[in-house]
Amino acid sequence: MVWIFIHPVPVAAVAFLAVTIVATLARHEEAIRGIHEHLQGVPINEEISALRFRMGMAEAENASMRSRIKTMEAIDTVTRSQEKRLRIEMERRVALSSHSDRTRELLRKLPGVK
Repeated sequence: MVWIFIHPVPVAAVAFLAVTIVATLARHEEAIRGIHEHLQGVPINEEISALRFRMGMAEAENASMRSRIKTMEAIDTVTRSQEKRLRIEMERRVALSSHSDRTRELLRKLPGVK
């Protein structure tokens, strides 16, 4: 008994496909090797350290700005308090002055008082 195998795809097409795949893999492998060599040359740890340093500087600057803002807010609060106190004092003095003027006017109208 003789067994005969029939290929569903012609052998030439399969061989061409195999050659194409092998060639493509070789090109991709070469590209991947080039990318890998490039990445090995990049000083990742140094860049991470530099970024951490810059981040620390930015955080310190932010903390400094926050403290300046809090100081300015405290100064503003004190200033507003002093302005309010001065306004109340001025109103009191104006009221006393008006009261004094009114008293003087009434005293002038009294007979015998000059």
